[in-house]
Amino acid sequence: MSIDLASVTIPTPDSIHPPPPWLIFDFDGTLANTLSAIIKLINGHAQEYQIKPLGDKDVENLRGMSNLDIIRKYHIPVVKVPSLILRTQKELHQKIDQVELFPGIRELVLSLKRRMFRLGILTSNSRENVQKLLRARDLDVFDFIHSESNFFGKTRALLHLLHQHGLAKDEVIYIGDETRDIEACHHAGVAVIAVSWGFHRKDLLRAKNPTFLVDSPVEIENIVTA
Repeated sequence: MSIDLASVTIPTPDSIHPPPPWLIFDFDGTLANTLSAIIKLINGHAQEYQIKPLGDKDVENLRGMSNLDIIRKYHIPVVKVPSLILRTQKELHQKIDQVELFPGIRELVLSLKRRMFRLGILTSNSRENVQKLLRARDLDVFDFIHSESNFFGKTRALLHLLHQHGLAKDEVIYIGDETRDIEACHHAGVAVIAVSWGFHRKDLLRAKNPTFLVDSPVEIENIVTA
C-alpha cells in the first residue's frame, strides 16, 4: 500500500493545542561555562584597565555579588566597562569552540526540541560567539539568538526580545543563572527558572524569588513538561 505523503500532517509547535511555551535561555553561565575563559581574558588586560587580577578566591567571591558591586569592590572604571566587554567578546571568539556546555545541557536542548518547544537565547555575548559554540557542539537548533548589551540589567533587553519576536509574556519561560535575570523577569511579568550551576550562588538566587529554582538540567524538562 502506498502512502500519499502530501496528505501526511507533520506536527509543528503551532499545531499543538495549547502550543508549548517559548523557552528563552541565557547563554553565559546557563548553557555555556564561559566564566573561566572570560576571567583569563580580563586578567590579561588588568594592567591596561587598571584593575586587580582576579584569583580563584576572587572568582568565588564574585558569585555572591551584583555587577555593580563588582565594579565598586575592584575599582573598575565605569567608563571602561563597555570597552573591556567588547574586547573580551572579540578575543573570546578565538577560544569559544573550546568552551564546554554545562553537563546535561545538550541532552536537555535536543529533548526539548524533539518535544516541539520553541527555543531562543537572550545574551549580552556576541551572536557570532554563541553561533560558533553551538555549531561546534552540534547544537545549532535554536529558533533565534537575541544579542543585546545588558551588563547593568536585562529588563530592557528582555522587553525588546518580546516585542521583536511578537511574544506575549504569558507564553514565555526564561532560564538564567543571575539575580538580574530574575529581576528582569519580575519586571517584565515573565516566569523564570533560575539555575544554580552558573554565576550566582543558590542562596542569592532564592532570595530574589524565582518562579522555580533548579540544580540540574533534567529538572527544567520536568517543569516545562509537567
